[in-house]
Amino acid sequence: MKVTYDGLIFDMDGVLVDISKSYREAIRQTTSYFLERSVLMSEVDEIKNTVGMNNDWDATYALINNPNISYEGVKSYFQSIYLDNGQKSGLINNEKLLISKQKVQSLKNKYKKLGIATGRPKKEAEYVINKNKLIEIFDCIIALEDVENSKPSPDSILMVIEKLNLKQTVYIGDSPSDVIAAERAKIPSIFVGKQTIGTIRFQTMLEVVQYLL
Repeated sequence: MKVTYDGLIFDMDGVLVDISKSYREAIRQTTSYFLERSVLMSEVDEIKNTVGMNNDWDATYALINNPNISYEGVKSYFQSIYLDNGQKSGLINNEKLLISKQKVQSLKNKYKKLGIATGRPKKEAEYVINKNKLIEIFDCIIALEDVENSKPSPDSILMVIEKLNLKQTVYIGDSPSDVIAAERAKIPSIFVGKQTIGTIRFQTMLEVVQYLL
C-alpha cells in the first residue's frame, strides 16, 4: 500500500538530470589532468559512492589526494571544463532530463508541491531547470549556497520542508549521503541505484515514477 505524500523532494544529479557526461566526466577529466594519467569512470563512481562526497569539487580533490595541489586550483580547472568559457561549450550542456517534463508535471498534479534539495551551486541548478522549462513546476530549489552544511547534513531537506510546509514527504536521491540526510531529517527516502539502502529502492527513475504515479 502506497503512502500518500503531500509533496515530493528531489535530489537533482542522477535523479532529475543525467550527469554521467557532465559532472562525472568533469571529475574524470580534472583528476586525469592533475594525476597525469587516464582516470577510469569506475574510480569516479567509487569516490562518489562514499558518504560525505556529495560535493563534486570535494570528490575530485579527494580522488587526486595530493596536499601539494590546491583545492582552489582543482575547483578552477573543474569549472573551466564544466561551464561554457566563451570558446567552447561546457560539459553542462551534455545534461539531459531523466524524467520527461510531462512526467514531472504529472507528479506535480498528483502531489501538488515539488521541491529540490541539491548540492549544486544555485546558478548551475537554475540553469538546468530554466533550460528544460521546469521553473514553474518546482515550488522550491535549495542549493549549495542556501545552507550552512551540505548533505549528509539534513539542512537542505529541512529547508524545503519548512518552505513548502510539508507534513508527510519523501526524499528521492541516488547516493548514500542522500539516504543519510533523509534519515537525519526524519523522513523516508527513495533510493535510485543498485545499493541496498534507503527506505524504498529502485534501479531507475522510470521505476520511481511508475511507483509514485
